[in-house]
Amino acid sequence: MIISAIVIGLFLLPSSVTDTLAQFPQLNIKDENVLSLNVSDAIYNSNTSGFLSSKNISSTPYPITELHYLDQGFLNNAVNVTNSQTYLDTYLSNDLLVGRGNGTIATADGQNNITWISSDLGKLIDNQWIFYGLMLFNNTHSESLSLLNNSIGLSKSIAGSEPDYIWLLK
Repeated sequence: MIISAIVIGLFLLPSSVTDTLAQFPQLNIKDENVLSLNVSDAIYNSNTSGFLSSKNISSTPYPITELHYLDQGFLNNAVNVTNSQTYLDTYLSNDLLVGRGNGTIATADGQNNITWISSDLGKLIDNQWIFYGLMLFNNTHSESLSLLNNSIGLSKSIAGSEPDYIWLLK
């Protein structure tokens, strides 16, 4: 129920959030369950992002593209990692898309990694794509990546040179 409230709040425009929450009076979100989206609380942040390629998959009934990215950043402000990402984006309109992603976060030496899958919503705002997603991490035997084992993350990214962020849901 809490994850539903977070997702509803993140994916709707601010003016409609109050209206949506008013439709769910039974929600009782306690302070200890509220997820902070302060960048200083993120478990992952990228410092460089690179677009690798794109391919048109379909044009009907909705345009679908496959995109590949490679980010470098820090996990838990300490472990230098690479995040290899692939997304299938379905454009529902010129300014709204639904994405399904998968990828691998690997340590800088490439010896340790963890895979993930995600579902994302993207919205074009002021000529910039902003994405929010839910991620599910698999299991790893890596000590340096073990904090992600079987966890759920919330991601935010802005297309271009802005950093990507991931927060863990507790």
